[in-house]
Order: sequence, then structure tokens, then C-alpha cells
Amino acid sequence: MPRQEIEGDWYMGWPDRKRHTASTSEDKDGRVIHARCPFWEHEGLITPTDATYVIAQLQVPEPIHPDDYDFEIIGKVKNPSRFTVNDLRRMPGHTVRAIAECAGNDTDYWDYLAARKKGGNLQKPSYELQPGKGNEWRGMADQADFDYSSIAELNPSTGFVSAGEWTGVRLRDVLERVEIREDAVAVRFEGFDEGRPDPTVQYLSVGRSDFEVYDPGIINYDKGLPIEKAMEPDTILAWAHNGEWLTHIHGAPLRLIVPGWAGNWWVKWINTIELMDHMPDCYHQTHYFVSGRSPDDPDKKPMTAIGVKTLITDPRDTDSPLSPGQYVIRGLAWSGYGAVKTVEVSTDGGQNWQPAHVEEHGDRFLWRRFSLPWDVSEPGDYTLMSRGTDEAGRQQPTVEWNFQRKHFDGIIPVDISIEQ
Repeated sequence: MPRQEIEGDWYMGWPDRKRHTASTSEDKDGRVIHARCPFWEHEGLITPTDATYVIAQLQVPEPIHPDDYDFEIIGKVKNPSRFTVNDLRRMPGHTVRAIAECAGNDTDYWDYLAARKKGGNLQKPSYELQPGKGNEWRGMADQADFDYSSIAELNPSTGFVSAGEWTGVRLRDVLERVEIREDAVAVRFEGFDEGRPDPTVQYLSVGRSDFEVYDPGIINYDKGLPIEKAMEPDTILAWAHNGEWLTHIHGAPLRLIVPGWAGNWWVKWINTIELMDHMPDCYHQTHYFVSGRSPDDPDKKPMTAIGVKTLITDPRDTDSPLSPGQYVIRGLAWSGYGAVKTVEVSTDGGQNWQPAHVEEHGDRFLWRRFSLPWDVSEPGDYTLMSRGTDEAGRQQPTVEWNFQRKHFDGIIPVDISIEQ
């Protein structure tokens, strides 16, 4: 394997290894709209803030200074109220360590694994970070010569997952202050980011452009959370991330944290919280981030909790070929339904499985590191695989193919050659 050299600046008196940062793409105004995370290089459990992934569904809003910020809670409550961050900080705090994963993370693996199963040679999606390509792919659907294939290579689907420590207050504690009415069944969160949803994003998700995308016009980003999920103890309103105040791109001054559910539920830049007696018709849960067999499926449903996922981070395909010797297969495992309890590893393409060591900790929605010693003396080609089982008894993979190709949790093979 390549040696990890000391590099970078001197830091606090000692030479420092390379510090992790995300690979960003910007819009035409220079605002970050996408950032891919090098999570496979993590040595611990928490992603540094500067390496945390970013997805902006609509236009990134102008910053609001925390001293000038407040939000309102309205709707099916007895005491509609406005709150500042300082109001929340006077309440009992709560910290959650959890995985945030984009619903479209690893989308391209749906096609890759299907082609591989049939003996095809579709190029494997790459985790290697490349410099962002700006706004080239945004808005392409509005161009007369639009073609899906022209945007696919500009926006890799990998690297949209990170682990963070989020500090704030339990949402249910805040809602109890305004007294929820008995007929409330949903909590709608609206951010102060707005814009027209770009149909290019849906074409990229589905993998083709021969269908019509619903156009809602200019909207604010919003999501309607079922009241049961809103009242769970780890659903919080957060003002801090990794021990520091939230940065603007990650939702400052205040954002929603919904552990176990995909990142599109974690509404940023909260402007309004509305209690409702019905599930709202939010674009990003009735038209996008939905499951179904096709764009015309009449029974499309919002996608919520992520699947069970394990990824081998060491060795990787790019480390091949390796010399015969002793290695350790390492990786990360997580689930939207709680802690991953066991991980199995195969070195022969899934014919035989061995139990790996899983590092324990007390955070249900934070990934766990796993490892298995691998003593390989015979030259040849090896396919490494891993699969996890969570506390709910779900074994990877759990998510069926859906037309928007969201929530991929398939078993990703790592191909390694051992040289003579």
C-alpha cells in the first residue's frame, strides 16, 4: 500500500499529516452547491467540518447573523411563538452524533452492480476526489441540446456521507413549549433558501431525461416530518456542529437533525415550523426523494430511513496490486434503523463469510469501524466484500431498486490483485 507521508504545514509545533477537506463545486455566483467528503480517509468517527459533504437543493441564501435571527412556530399549536437561538440555549441541551447521508449517495452503483452481475464491464464509480467543475451541469435541462450523458460525468454520486456531532435542543422540548394540539399529525419545516427546483437534478438521479418533471415554480425548501419522528428524543434543532457554531453552508443559524433519515430531511436555515393536521404536499417528498418503479408510478412514496450499509475503506481497488503478506481489511458500517451489530467480510466474492471485529460505542446512528486480519500468500485476483446486520435485524442489502435510484445500500466489491 502507498505510504502515508507526513505533509502539509507545521501545526502547533509539529509537522502535520494532510488535513481533510471536501471537493467542492460552485454555482455561477461562487457559492458552494456540492461538496464530496473523503470519508474513506478518516482515522476516527467524526468528519472534520471542512470535509463534511454539502448538497444545496435550491439557491444558497444570504447569511443571517445569529443576533438578527429568529424563527416562528405556527399552526396546530395553542401558543404560536417566535424563538431566537438564545431562547433555545436557555433550554436543556442535547447532543447527537450521527451519520448524514444524501439519499443519492452512491447512485451510480445501482447500474454498476447490475452490469457486473451480467458480466458487463461498466466502469466502477470512483471515490477519488477531483476538483469541482463549477456550475457546468446545473440548468442543463433548460438547454435546447440537453443530453443526460453530458452531465453524468460532471457530478459523481460518491462521497455524499459524513459523520458529525450536532448540539442543540430536542425538538419535542420546543414543541411542548407551544403546546401541540391533539389534531396535529405533521411538522412542516421551511428554510429561508428558495428557488426553482432544477429538473437536471431529477434527470441525473433517474439516469435518463425522457420524462416530464413537475415544475412547482419558485419555492422555499420544506419537508413535512411525521409527528412521531419529530417527537423522538434524538430529533433536534441544532446550532452547533463538531463543537463549533454551525457554518452557514451547513445551515446556520439553525437546522434540523433527523438521525437515521436521509440528509434531505435535515432542513437547513430554518425559517418557519408549522404544525399541521395533514401531511403537507412538499415538492421534495412528493415529487423528489420518492420511491416507485417509474416516473409514472401512481403509488410513489416518500423515502425516509436509509438502509444498512458497509464499505471497505482499506484496501481499495486503487491500492492493487499488492504483494503477498499480512493486511487488515477495514471499513465503516451504519444503518438508518440504529446500530450495526455485526459485520461479515468475504475475500472470495461472497462464497464464504467471516465475522469481523466491530468497534463498539454508545451512538446508535453513528457509523462503526470494522476490521478483519487478512493473511494472503497466494498470488491471484481477490474480491473483497462486506455486509452488515443492524439492531433491527435487517441485513445488507435492504433497499429495492427504485426509479430515482435513491438509498443505495448494496454490497460494493473491492477487486485486489496479489502479485507474484
